[in-house]
Amino acid sequence: MRGIGTIDWLYRQNTPSLALLIQMDTKAVLYGSDESKDSTAMVELLNDLGIQFEYRLVNRDPAAMREWEQLDGESVPLLRMGHHSIVRGFDRIKVQQMFGWVGC
Repeated sequence: MRGIGTIDWLYRQNTPSLALLIQMDTKAVLYGSDESKDSTAMVELLNDLGIQFEYRLVNRDPAAMREWEQLDGESVPLLRMGHHSIVRGFDRIKVQQMFGWVGC
């Protein structure tokens, strides 16, 4: 665990890159379900990364269900950043890359 703490410290000590700041201005929307453990895990991941997002429950909100169906409609969670970036399912690495935490 010592290595993870060191990496976490490095991220907290460095200012975000311009690409990260631009992405932070883009609206993040997470489509999920009360019954999905992956949706809960995605919420926790986004909160841990400090990402502001709107959480739409497709099993409770008919409008959210229609939006989700137009985007994919196959699985939850589904994360949409702006109009271009989409993460299907719980993919920790892809989310971290999207927000500049890994591999940038």
